[in-house]
Order: sequence, then C-alpha cells, then structure tokens
Amino acid sequence: MRNKHLILTNGTVVADELIPNGTVVTIGDRIMYVGDEEEGARIKDAAIPGVFEIIDAQGGYIAPGLIDVHMHGSAGFELMDGTEEALRTMARFLAKSGTVAFLPSTVTAAPEKTRSVAQLVADYAGSNDEAEVLGVHLEGPYINEKYKGAQYGPAIRPADLGELEELYSILGDKLRLVTLAPEVPGSLDAIAWLKERGINVSIGHSDATYEEAMEGFEAGITHATHTYNGMRGLHHREPGVLGAVLATPGIWAELIADLVHVHPGAIRVLLRSAGVERVVLISDAVQATGLPDGEYMLGDHQIFVKDGAARLAEGNLAGSTLTMLRAVKNMVQEVGISLQDALRMASLNPAQSLGLADRGWIREGNRADFVILSESFTVQKTIIAGQVAYSDQ
Repeated sequence: MRNKHLILTNGTVVADELIPNGTVVTIGDRIMYVGDEEEGARIKDAAIPGVFEIIDAQGGYIAPGLIDVHMHGSAGFELMDGTEEALRTMARFLAKSGTVAFLPSTVTAAPEKTRSVAQLVADYAGSNDEAEVLGVHLEGPYINEKYKGAQYGPAIRPADLGELEELYSILGDKLRLVTLAPEVPGSLDAIAWLKERGINVSIGHSDATYEEAMEGFEAGITHATHTYNGMRGLHHREPGVLGAVLATPGIWAELIADLVHVHPGAIRVLLRSAGVERVVLISDAVQATGLPDGEYMLGDHQIFVKDGAARLAEGNLAGSTLTMLRAVKNMVQEVGISLQDALRMASLNPAQSLGLADRGWIREGNRADFVILSESFTVQKTIIAGQVAYSDQ
C-alpha cells in the first residue's frame, strides 16, 4: 500500500520564521509547501481524500525533527552491546523522543570490539518506526589518558592508520565522525587521512595546548566534542583546547545541555563566542536514558545514575541521561534562548555539521522530517521521510 502524502496543520511552524497556525504539505519524502493559515485552509479543502493524511498539531508546534550526532545508548541498551536488538531499541526510543536521525557512538575499546560494532552498523537495516542510523561516531581510542573521562583507559592507543583503513573498509561513508586528540602520536596523519575521505574529525578528550589544537584545526579538525568537557580548559596564559575552540570561526561546537555538564553561564559564553550558528546540541546519552536511577554500563565501565546524572564510581561524569528534546527545553527555559535557536542547534546545525544539505529544517525541497510537539513540549508525532514513525495516539 502506498504511503499517503501529509498535510500538517493547526500548529506554529518553526521555520525561518515562526508561522502561527501554519501549514506544511509533503509529497513523498519531501516538503512541498510551507505557509500560513489562509493558504493552508485552501490546500486542505482541495486535498483529495485518501491521498493526503491530515495531521492536526492541536495548537502545538510543527518543528524540524531532531538529529543527535553523539549518543551511546538508551532504554537499557548501548551501541557497544554489539547486537541488532540494541541498535533497534535505541532507534525506536529516539523516534518516540522526537529524534529522526542519529550517530550511535563508540567508546574506547579493543580493536576487535570496535570492528564488530562497525560491522553491525554497516549491515543494519532500520524499519519505519525507528530513527535513521546515519553511521558511526568513533569516539576514541586515539585520545589523551589525562582527559579520558569515562573512556576505558587500558584500550587508549596512538592513532593507527591501519585500524582506520580497516574500519573504513567496513563502513565506507558510514564512518561519519571521529573524535581524537591531535597531540596523540599519529593523530595529525590520521586527521589528514580522514579529511581526504570526507570524514569529519573532532577534537576531544584532549590535553592539547592552544598551539597543538590550532595545528589540528589546520590539519582538518572541524568539530569539538562535548565542548568544555574532556578538554584542557581556558587559562589566560594558556588558552588550551577550549580557548582554541572559542577563538576559531568555523568549528562546530558540541554541547551537552543537561545543566550538569556545563553551567548555564558557560553555555552563554559559548553562544557569545561560537554563535547560535555553530553550536550543536548533543545528548551523549547512555543506556540509562529513559530509565530510573540505578546501576548501568558504559562500554567496559559500570556507571551509577543518581538524580539523573551518570557517573563512574570515582565520580567522573559518564555521559548523560539527556534526550535531545530535553536539551532543547533546557536551552529555552534555563538558558533563555528562543525556541527557533534551540531547535536550530538540535536539527539544522547537526545536519550541516555532517554535510547533510537537505535535512534539519522546515524548508520547501528539504526532506520531510518533523516532530509535532504539544504546547508543553511533549512528542505527539515523529515523522521521518514523510512517514509517521511514532504517534502518541
């Protein structure tokens, strides 16, 4: 049976401008029309029954679907479990949470384990009720022990072109993003190799000096992994990784906006420096996301979740239990930015950071990815490529 085209009505459309009582029309997996109530009413009246499905946003928001470029797990599973069940459960949870696409992220692990999860993602075929798996974010193992955070120390190693070639042979263009520390032996060669193949490189878990970070940027680094966290901080006589990120135009700056990892004041500093246009909200979610406080795993580490914050036994933060929608709410309600700007950082910016030119925003011609939100920011529907992937009814 052919899928119906969609008419989304009776909601504030979050696009280049906010459109109260707006209307969005999709044909197949593309957005064909974005407009106001008057034109929307004409389209609705002219719609051929049985061809179009009319979705009523009930006075809420018709927003772009969220994209998470850095998450490890949710709903009791993580990528490093290495099973199709794990990936499918994560993808379904994300669809219910308003996320339409994501990069499952590794943690530092033995080479054979990393190859295994790479093969899992390469072979994975999703279904219509799941967020799309865009590829892999390789977080580690080419990082600095000093800033390992919750990464598994014994598996940290120098950058290895042979290992990268093997992973690339498995994943191809599904190897989307690699986090490394540019001061680690072999990293500059690895950055150049990755750049040649169009693979995004991010600085993270790094003790680089300002000069070493800038050398990494010149070699091809374009992202910063969970800015502020897991990196040498800013000092007025040694600006460090953070100073390099804040001072350099064109770097995509990831941010965990759970208000535990980064203080709202520090978030405002980042926005002043990088601008709304370059900040990418991420969840850095672990398997405890969507579940009660308790004991869970992150790769080879046991983690403990209390009051929603995930930590190792020694107290280090170990990812988050954040959803992308919660991050958007925090940015609006606690940091004080507009809903448009918060959604941009959770949809358009992540898409652009990965080179996805037709994703992440409600514009005619773009892919039809939406989250329909109530006025209180609960998910009513998630629409992926013009199909309803999740509905609360």
